[in-house]
Amino acid sequence: MPNLTVMKENLLTFFYFINKLYQDRSILWTMIKRDLRARFIGSFFGFSWSVIDPLTQVLIYGVVFGLFFKSQPDPEFGTNSYILYLVCGILPWQFFAQSVTASTGSIVSNANLVKKAVGFPSEILPVIKVMSNLLSHLIGMLILILIIAIFHGVSFYIPFIFVYMLPTLIFAIGVGWIVAGLNVYLRDVQQVMPLVLMAGFFFTPIFYSPSSVPEPILTVLSLNPMFHAVIGYRYALLTGRILPPGSLAYLLITSFFIFGLGGVFFRKLKPGFAEVL
Repeated sequence: MPNLTVMKENLLTFFYFINKLYQDRSILWTMIKRDLRARFIGSFFGFSWSVIDPLTQVLIYGVVFGLFFKSQPDPEFGTNSYILYLVCGILPWQFFAQSVTASTGSIVSNANLVKKAVGFPSEILPVIKVMSNLLSHLIGMLILILIIAIFHGVSFYIPFIFVYMLPTLIFAIGVGWIVAGLNVYLRDVQQVMPLVLMAGFFFTPIFYSPSSVPEPILTVLSLNPMFHAVIGYRYALLTGRILPPGSLAYLLITSFFIFGLGGVFFRKLKPGFAEVL
């Protein structure tokens, strides 16, 4: 059966791909540190931008929706503070969006390295961008947890954010591989992605509650893994609950599926990078 043959080849390609990443882990770590230094070199605030950026968004949306439109989070999220509700949704989304944005141009911006370094593992370039943003995300989450502890109290479910952070990370890497590979051949991808991510932001329940969305539309929106990740973060941080098993299973399965698809897709496109660049 040809379909089984193709599936077997794709699986072998993917496992080879993952094994190659593991073998190149020292290069990966070195380049992550270099990327972090490059991001903040010459910046007066340095890593503080990891907090300033999301807090600026929280301030803007908090004023517009919390003050002007008198928005309130659903009681199921365990807080009357719209600001806390908002920041618990913005941080995971921003981690995902910034990772994908940075990954999109990661191959093109390192064209000399990809073309001239024989055998260079270009698959690590999107991963570097995601991991750099992960560090910023962890700093932001630490500050958020301290704020929640002061104003809202500490929940024993807070460590569950790592249960939702892992599939968010995996999902971001998978999407990053796809858009980074496509962008080599079609540079419009880098222009389109901010629009796609902006749409994703508004179609994810970040500044509004899921209950405000009509049920048929909510069903469509819930196909996005980040829908479940954002709600999972809020449950862990604010309500002392975990995602329902169905939502958690969907988040994990979809994220790992996109991760695998992205790995195979990138591996298929990679042989032509040097020639196109």
